[in-house]
Amino acid sequence: MGDFSPASVEFTGELTVALGVEEAFELFSPLGEKRWVPGWDPELLHPAGISWERGLIFRTREERGEAVWIVTALDRGAHEVEYHRVESGRYVARVRIHCAPAAERGTRVTVSYAFVGLSPDGNADIAQMTSSDYVEKMKRWGRWIGEHRKYT
Repeated sequence: MGDFSPASVEFTGELTVALGVEEAFELFSPLGEKRWVPGWDPELLHPAGISWERGLIFRTREERGEAVWIVTALDRGAHEVEYHRVESGRYVARVRIHCAPAAERGTRVTVSYAFVGLSPDGNADIAQMTSSDYVEKMKRWGRWIGEHRKYT
């Protein structure tokens, strides 16, 4: 396969939402994200009839094509989920989310993304990722969830 050397980067951020931990955690399921992420429309693939369990495979449309997601860990009691997202020819991303009670009956959500390049194009994408962009992403998620809250 040549002399390709994959780039990698990891970001962790937090947001606090004005929801109980159970309700907040459900917003990070494949179908739960439809309620607050603009344009999010996962296609649940396998196994049939399952909406959120370890081993679930689904796909989404991303800015540059299709992404395949796998739920690699799910602990409802601990309010933790891990996904692996593959954008073919670009990179693999591991996404970890943990929800914990916060003050004022809110929930602190910790979100980690780790990216590993699969190609020079993927490495170039990773090279453009910054900590400040990730901070902005967490703020945007908080706003989107807050907007969702207004209409539920």
